[in-house]
Amino acid sequence: MAKEILKKLGKEFAQKQAEKEAKEGLITTYLHPNKKIGVILELNCETDFVAKSEDFQKLAHELCLQIAAMYPEDVDSLFLQHWIKEETKTVKELMESYIAKFGENILIKRFNRYEI
Repeated sequence: MAKEILKKLGKEFAQKQAEKEAKEGLITTYLHPNKKIGVILELNCETDFVAKSEDFQKLAHELCLQIAAMYPEDVDSLFLQHWIKEETKTVKELMESYIAKFGENILIKRFNRYEI
């Protein structure tokens, strides 16, 4: 019951934060150990402080792993996918949890997946 309440509050908070502009962030890459799949991701947030945090960088890495494994067509289709590390949660719900954690809007600006 408490988890559901927190989940609902997190979604509401994320919706409010979505109106804020996210001009900071990072560009990160992931190269699969087989060297045949690679991802480049631009992940934005509101402040440089959050962009430099270990948790934000962890989120970026998790998103790269998701993109490498599931090959979404675009950001909208990525959000609908089940998170590969926790099938009961979508990528959108993962993002909402980080938005609530940081208290900032977080956007996936763009990504590309490469495969040989």
